[in-house]
Amino acid sequence: MPADTIRHRLRAATQPRHAILDTLVGPLQSASTYRTYLAGIAAFRLCAEQHLNTAAWPDILGSWQPRRLSTLLMQDLHDLSLTPPAPDIVLTPDTPARTMGLLYVLEGSALGARVLVRQAAALGFDNSCGARHLTTQAGAGYEWQSFLHCLEQIPDDTVVITANAAAQTFDAAILAMRTAIELRL
Repeated sequence: MPADTIRHRLRAATQPRHAILDTLVGPLQSASTYRTYLAGIAAFRLCAEQHLNTAAWPDILGSWQPRRLSTLLMQDLHDLSLTPPAPDIVLTPDTPARTMGLLYVLEGSALGARVLVRQAAALGFDNSCGARHLTTQAGAGYEWQSFLHCLEQIPDDTVVITANAAAQTFDAAILAMRTAIELRL
């Protein structure tokens, strides 16, 4: 990946937070760790997707829309008789640049889902029970590429704002995962 792309700049700006989140999430080695992951990611993702409902939508996205996982997450939670913890998550997609930062994290998580879906399957969770969201998310390669094309069109003077929003989004995911770990659902 060329070092001058906006994707590269956002990746560099969020790498430390991304590493923390990866450590908190996995690997998924037991039904217990999967339950904790599911509770944490649901708490984060449900809140983040709710914020998208009122986000300042960037014109550069055109007709592109993110893949929503809330319904699937709710079904997965129901399968495992879980209720997501409610961390105090603050996201502010009140400008197009901030919305792009939020979307960068949500859409980029499809890449990690490709690893997690295999780990979940090894534990018996799949598209019919407990891992609907991961199965759907892991197949989202085209959406990610389409999003990256749009991302590279953001004005250079808003990259820092987008990076800060992406960092804030990672912080929200970290908080949600830490809360789930503390509760050991």
